[in-house]
Amino acid sequence: MTLSCWRRFGATVILKKSGKKTKAVLPHSYYFHSGFIGAGICIFTKGEIIDTVIHRYSLNGYAHKVQHGDWFGGKCIGLCVVDYAGLRFNVYATHLHAQYSVVNDEYCSHRVTQAFETAQFIRATRHTADVCVLAGDLNLEPTHVGYKLISCHGLLKDAWLEKENKSDGQDSGFTCDTMHNTYSSGNSPVRIDHIMYSSRPTVSVRCLDVTMPLDTIPGHHMSYSDHEAVLAVLNISLSDSISNDSSFSTEERISSLQEASLILEEGMRKVQRNRYYFGGLCVVLALLMILTVDLTFPYGTQSLMVAVRIGLAAALGYSFWMAVVESRKEIVSMRGARAGMRVAKESALRAIKMNDRNWQNNGI
Repeated sequence: MTLSCWRRFGATVILKKSGKKTKAVLPHSYYFHSGFIGAGICIFTKGEIIDTVIHRYSLNGYAHKVQHGDWFGGKCIGLCVVDYAGLRFNVYATHLHAQYSVVNDEYCSHRVTQAFETAQFIRATRHTADVCVLAGDLNLEPTHVGYKLISCHGLLKDAWLEKENKSDGQDSGFTCDTMHNTYSSGNSPVRIDHIMYSSRPTVSVRCLDVTMPLDTIPGHHMSYSDHEAVLAVLNISLSDSISNDSSFSTEERISSLQEASLILEEGMRKVQRNRYYFGGLCVVLALLMILTVDLTFPYGTQSLMVAVRIGLAAALGYSFWMAVVESRKEIVSMRGARAGMRVAKESALRAIKMNDRNWQNNGI
């Protein structure tokens, strides 16, 4: 089980308040420490956790957007390597940057970068695993580029789409802003919480069912969370033959990488515009400070002006930091992600050419 808690306190409460009940079913747990207030990622498992890895995303929003809080959370992806029933499971948990506006999504490039890093992280760590499972609030709908990156480039199946039980009355699969959730209005329900999985060729995984098992807290007209819990039932078995899974399209992978690269290109242009904005703000604030150096103020207003100049100095320092340091860091992170996308796309194109060549040789 993966769980999102804003702070470690949330996971501690679960273990202490219902410790015996939780440990009887899920005796092992791990909380991933990250950021100022915590990324809120923890994993509870039935099998023994034998290793852990955490990767903090290179882009995590903005510090001056205090009302959003993503920067302070330090969004990351965590991995627990779990030994259970003779198999090795890679269990990944993450929580990507939120989308605060559909019309003006200022964090789109950040979320795409995080999605690409998620896919890359899974690709780089899956080799020793029999089964890989990714679960969490991705803040991505199935039509979003970030979702396609994780699915197509990360070679992961969406449990909701793969489930065999199609008649459970939950055809929409919406997990956020649903009608029956007490924290939301239900005006714009979306499916942004996902469980995805993959396996090595000698292991067969079938998704029997996916449900939203939690309604309201017993005795209270209150939902457990503003997001619905998602439960997937997977049937895992060893296979005598090596399966060749053809559900992942190389063309779709290339298309998603191209779309993501274009989004990051636009994101870099936006950062450059913000850089000019903060640079101009530095000039204005510096001039205001210079103009107020030799001014004489009426008696009783000196303390006020000192406070004003301290505020100007703080604003100048922060604007300089944003223009010189943060903007540079943001551009470098997007440039690095685009370089990785280019390598992945070229590798996929080479694979297509090789397959075409083999097909032609076999045809001859």
